[in-house]
Amino acid sequence: MARSPVLLLLALVLAGCTKSDNLRPYAIVRRADVWQAVISDKDRGRLARLSGAWEQARADIGSAAADADLAALGPVVPPPPGAPPPAGMTAQVTMPGPGAYRCRTIRLGWRQGSARDVPPVQAGAWAPCTLAADGILLGLETSPAPQRFFGTLYPDVDRLIFLGSVALEGEMGRLRYGEDGDRDQLGVLEMVAPGHWRIAMPWPRWSARLVLIELRSA
Repeated sequence: MARSPVLLLLALVLAGCTKSDNLRPYAIVRRADVWQAVISDKDRGRLARLSGAWEQARADIGSAAADADLAALGPVVPPPPGAPPPAGMTAQVTMPGPGAYRCRTIRLGWRQGSARDVPPVQAGAWAPCTLAADGILLGLETSPAPQRFFGTLYPDVDRLIFLGSVALEGEMGRLRYGEDGDRDQLGVLEMVAPGHWRIAMPWPRWSARLVLIELRSA
C-alpha cells in the first residue's frame, strides 16, 4: 500500500534529527531529498530528460502556423536556449501558496509512435483549480475535465516537484502517486511571471511530448 507523502516527509525529518534538534518548518520544506524518497526510478529518468522533452516538442511544432500558436501562449513557454529571458520576470522567484487559481492544460508535440492527426499545440480552456495546504506541502487539484490532475507539490530549491495522478472524465475515485504506474504524473513547477506559474510534465504516457499545467492567481 502506498504511504502518505506527508508521513514519508515526517519520517525522513525525524530520522535525520536528534532529540536536541529544533524542527524549523522552513528548514524542513527546503529539503530536496523528500520528493527523492517518493519518486519511482522510472519517473526519475523521465524527470532527468525534461530538457529533451522541450526540445522534441519544439521540433514537432516546426511549421510557421504552429509557431504562431506557440507564441500566443505567452511566457508559459520558455524562449529557445540562448534567447533572452521573457519580459516581466523578476530576480525574486516566488512559489504559489494555498488558495484559488485558474488553470489550463496545454499539450505540445506528439507522443512517440502515435498518429499525428491532431495539432502539435493544443491549449485547453481556463478553469478553476486549487492549491490546498497538505501539512507543510501543497496539494493540487484541477477541475473535472477529460483529464483531472491531482497530487502533491514538493519544494526543491527554486522550483516545486509535482508527483500525482490523473482521473478520466466521469471517474469519481482517485489514486495516489505510486498506486498505478499508468496513472502516475510528474512534473516541475516554476514561476514564469509574477502571479503566473507552469507545471511541465515531460514524456506523458498517453499524449504529447510535453503537457503543461498553467496556473494564474484567481
